[in-house]
Amino acid sequence: MRDSKRPDLTTADAPRHAVRLALARLALAWERVWPALWPATFVAGIFTALALFDVPSRLPSWAAAALLGLAVAALIATLARAFRDLRPPTRQAAQRRLETASGLVHRPLAALEDKLASGDDPAAVALWHEHQARMAAAARTLRIGTPRAGLLRRDPYALRFALGLLLLLGVIDAGSDAPARLLRALNPALPAGIAGPSVALDIWISPPQYTDLPPQFLSTASRDTVAVPVGSTIVARIHGGDEQPALLLDGQSTAMTRIDDGDYKGQIAIRAGTRLAVAQGWSTLGSWPIRVVPDKPPTIAFARPPERTAQNALHLEYDARDDYGVEKVTALISRPDDPSGQVVSLDLPLPDQHLKDAHGASFDDLTASPWAGLPVRIQLVATDAISQTGKSEIIGFVLPERVFRNPVARAIIDERKDLTRFPADREPVAETLDGLSARPALYNDDIVAFLGMRTAADRLRLDRDADTIASVQQLMWDTAVRIEDGGMRLDQEALRQAMQSLQNALAHNAPESEIDRLMQQLQQQIDRYLAALARRTQMKNPQAAQAPVDPSQMLTSQDLQRILSRARELAQTGDRAQAREMLAELQELLENLGSARPTAMPGAQGSLDAMRDLTRRQEQLLDQTFRQSRNRNGQRSSGAAQQEALRQMLGAMMQRLGQNGGHAPQPLARADRAMGDAAEALRHGHPGQAIGPQTNAVDALQQAAEALARQMTGSNGAPFGQPGDSDSPQVRRDPFGRLLPNDEGNGSLDNGGPLRMGKAQNDYRLEKAKQILDELRRRAGEPDRPAIERQYIDRLLQEF
Repeated sequence: MRDSKRPDLTTADAPRHAVRLALARLALAWERVWPALWPATFVAGIFTALALFDVPSRLPSWAAAALLGLAVAALIATLARAFRDLRPPTRQAAQRRLETASGLVHRPLAALEDKLASGDDPAAVALWHEHQARMAAAARTLRIGTPRAGLLRRDPYALRFALGLLLLLGVIDAGSDAPARLLRALNPALPAGIAGPSVALDIWISPPQYTDLPPQFLSTASRDTVAVPVGSTIVARIHGGDEQPALLLDGQSTAMTRIDDGDYKGQIAIRAGTRLAVAQGWSTLGSWPIRVVPDKPPTIAFARPPERTAQNALHLEYDARDDYGVEKVTALISRPDDPSGQVVSLDLPLPDQHLKDAHGASFDDLTASPWAGLPVRIQLVATDAISQTGKSEIIGFVLPERVFRNPVARAIIDERKDLTRFPADREPVAETLDGLSARPALYNDDIVAFLGMRTAADRLRLDRDADTIASVQQLMWDTAVRIEDGGMRLDQEALRQAMQSLQNALAHNAPESEIDRLMQQLQQQIDRYLAALARRTQMKNPQAAQAPVDPSQMLTSQDLQRILSRARELAQTGDRAQAREMLAELQELLENLGSARPTAMPGAQGSLDAMRDLTRRQEQLLDQTFRQSRNRNGQRSSGAAQQEALRQMLGAMMQRLGQNGGHAPQPLARADRAMGDAAEALRHGHPGQAIGPQTNAVDALQQAAEALARQMTGSNGAPFGQPGDSDSPQVRRDPFGRLLPNDEGNGSLDNGGPLRMGKAQNDYRLEKAKQILDELRRRAGEPDRPAIERQYIDRLLQEF
């Protein structure tokens, strides 16, 4: 008979037997559970494969919901049946598995649990113990065996392999979007009622206007990361669906507004975030990973150190950059020893609007400032469209000051400086002003100057307010200027203001009528300034004003009028950038005009200095061209007008050398050809192709300077640079030094050489552009033309 109690096992065998028995029960449980769960696994696998292929999202909301409900119902049913039929394995079943897996006969584990019914017979007891010993020895070799799934009986068609392949293909198709597809399959939209219309989503990114970037439409099928400029607006429109949709940015929801039945619109501003989505009810209509592109602050640096012009103006030149465009450039000026920390801000002109790379220059007259002649610190600041700023290094500089020749005016300015450095010492300044006003003969008995000095002295003594010093210093400046040169200073300031107004109008695409008005205003100011300059020269140095001068270096009002006319023609043909460059050259010419002195006809030394100056300008233009070739940023190359102007200067120099009795060095001809090639490359927007010719031009100019120096030392024999007869006929030239035809039609360097041909080509292009504009205006006025053609012509004319 079998005892219900387990027999005692040895200490070494008992734990091992218990572990094997537990593992056998687990193997039996797996062999029973896996076949029972196979139907439920098959149902879940089919639904997962459909979700990975994004099938539910392509179905109407009710169909996706029905599919999900069917899958859930089938899963519950198969799971319920599986758990209903499952029974946990018993101890005896586990023992039997061990015995079967080990290939044992006679059921040794069951024998070890048996007990002898009667122990009276010693022979029977001995035989029983021997049997138990053999069964225990057999139990030590027990094996658990490999668990068997047993799916062959439940899946005779091997659908499990097809399901595995389908899941693998689904994972490959979904890629990184697999979690989102599974989520969409588990959250279908279920609108009230029966099937409704399908939902259409239109969504796009509208970058900030200052970036000049086009809108970017998003596709629901795209899974790529979308680059979004910071500050952009996401605009979405939805047609269809009954529930209110929402825009989600990193999980934060913004409800969309209903426009009418079934139409919704919403927008959000993007400052930061990594995930954008559009949801309606339980459905996600679209989801995109995004990367916010920051707007970096601008950068700015001095293109060259600050300079003082011949007219004592502050010349600042800068290079500024920004990823979307520089909107403002400012120069901050402060005194290093000023405890008040006062800062003077100057707005510098920009060559154009929204430039990513801006190179500009300014001429500012600060001689009227109380800081003129004192050391200051200058720092440039660039500002972009969202008010981000970039600053340059700080450069120390002594502000240009005007040199006063009248002793009274010079003394007033000296006292004005002392008042700036030592504002508390008012009484010594007032006493000096009283003493100066008591000597009217030194300032031509000017009653206005007398009253100005007296008023300044009295205010310094009586008005102790802190703001008094600034107004008194301005009064002292006005008095000194009146004593020095009367009203010429006002004419010069008005000329600068007129030039700046015209430059700003060209940079901001002002109407043609406004450009014409400012051109006429500038011409009037130039005439007034030249007249005042002539009067001052006549009064201060009559002999120098009547001295003979080189006709080729004379600059008249007609010459300036030609430059303005050429700039007007360029602006009318749409080339406003070249017009601004020509006006900048004109401004620099006018700035240096006041310091010019009539001199005798130049000799060899003057020609050599002019050639060295031309070489220096050509080297600067070469550096500018090299920078443009390295960093274009989609900008049109500039410098063609500058190169052409240098070429004309070279032609005038060669003409002067011939008129002075010498001969032009041979390298100058090579320099002329190289400059022509460089100008042509720059005119066609190829700065890289202009570097080689410009380098050759620099080399040729340097060789010509050496040859000219040798001629001056007499190494070539004949003397050089003897001035011609003062009664020789004058040579007519344009403002750029090019020969103009005389009454007989002559006047070219070589009767049709490169200089004349270059001018003819420029004139031909301008004339051709005028003809095109006239034809466009004529066609725009013909009402019989198709409307679409007239609209196109109107858009073309608006550009010019």
